Amino acid sequence: MKTNFNLELNQRLRHKINEHHNFAYEKQGAFLFPAKGRKKVDANAYNCICACLDRIDDLVNHCNSIKINNIFGLCDIFNYGQTLIDCITMLAGIYQVRYQSDGDSTSFNQLGSDGTGNDEKYFKYLRSLCSVHPVETSRYKMYQGEEPEWCAYMHTKDSIMRYYSFNVNVDEELKHADFAAVVYRNDMVFNKLVPINVCEIVNYLEKRYNFIEQIINEVENYNRNLICQMQKERIPLPNEFNSYKDYLFSLKSAISERCGENKSYIVREWIAFLESKFENEKMQALLDKYQIAFKEGIARIHDGLQEMSIDHYFEVEPVECDTAFIPKEYSYSREKLQYLYPGHLIENEEVSPEEILIKSKNCDGKRIDEMLSVIEKAQVDNLDSYEMYEVANNIDRCYHVTNSEWARIQLKILEPYLSDSVKIDYHLNDWYVYLQKQIIFWETSRKRS
Repeated sequence: MKTNFNLELNQRLRHKINEHHNFAYEKQGAFLFPAKGRKKVDANAYNCICACLDRIDDLVNHCNSIKINNIFGLCDIFNYGQTLIDCITMLAGIYQVRYQSDGDSTSFNQLGSDGTGNDEKYFKYLRSLCSVHPVETSRYKMYQGEEPEWCAYMHTKDSIMRYYSFNVNVDEELKHADFAAVVYRNDMVFNKLVPINVCEIVNYLEKRYNFIEQIINEVENYNRNLICQMQKERIPLPNEFNSYKDYLFSLKSAISERCGENKSYIVREWIAFLESKFENEKMQALLDKYQIAFKEGIARIHDGLQEMSIDHYFEVEPVECDTAFIPKEYSYSREKLQYLYPGHLIENEEVSPEEILIKSKNCDGKRIDEMLSVIEKAQVDNLDSYEMYEVANNIDRCYHVTNSEWARIQLKILEPYLSDSVKIDYHLNDWYVYLQKQIIFWETSRKRS
């Protein structure tokens, strides 16, 4: 006989928790710390949640594979089954869902001598005897009285049958048991035999596993309450601040609260966009248009945050552009343009948005001109993508190009497919070349739509 845990249930739990990932990321729980003794301390629970979900996935599959037809299979299901319960119980504690174990004896029907027993206690009692504490079972007074118990070994069903064939006074429960724990006690002349039924163990474990359904419901309630609370918390509008920059810093806090602190850095990029200026009049004129569209996009994001329709992935941009104008054979070039993005500056809170504009990497103008002239000649010769990339690779072999230079080479390769309303200045630092790329991609997409 084996457990038959529903493999969809643990996946629904994972999906429900990940549905609003930021809420799980910010969740708090009470945990034991080595330096605090047995006192629990509130701390961030996200890593614990992830560990529990991963463990549950593995344990469910493993438990379903265990054949409980021998003593080692029995020990395995006791140990891995309890670990599964522990993970579920930990998640339940984090989301403040209590399993009602008191008085529940529907699986083993063992309330004990004083009536305080339940399925949870009896399962742990059996597990202690058979697996984890066979020579020190001492915590289950309702099942063992005042004496310690020591389990020497277990009988299988065949052994039990041989035993009761010579003993007419054997307990009926023992006759129908799949296993029996052989227990030594100081107050008994003969051994105590504790019957173990696999169907009862499976019933108990499946009951505890199905408790995940209640955790899913509570996660749903927790998320819904947070969403309702945040929808009621009004995000201030731009006209309520002395400057648009102050408004963006306020919006940064709203993004941090609603989508996660690790997403709020994007506002620093927005400020850098809006603070940027070009000496080239044509590029500045395009930037002015881009910044207007950018602010309109931020207004839509503001509304999405207020309505809580933007999730923790924050896969939204103030200005969207379709890059379908770039042929598929040049997708590599498009991907490598990301080398221009000064992420190390944008994500560093110690660097102001204004400093991003001036601290981005500069390039050697003469050196980059030499490289790009080779690309220009190749474009005049009307080379295909394979030949063009071979030219680029030859440049790399000759110059040992940096990532920053490689991105400029790739942008130059894409030039024939971009709007020619203004020329790209490749001598500017990485930020401004990146900004030019963003503007011209947007302009090209806008003209083609």
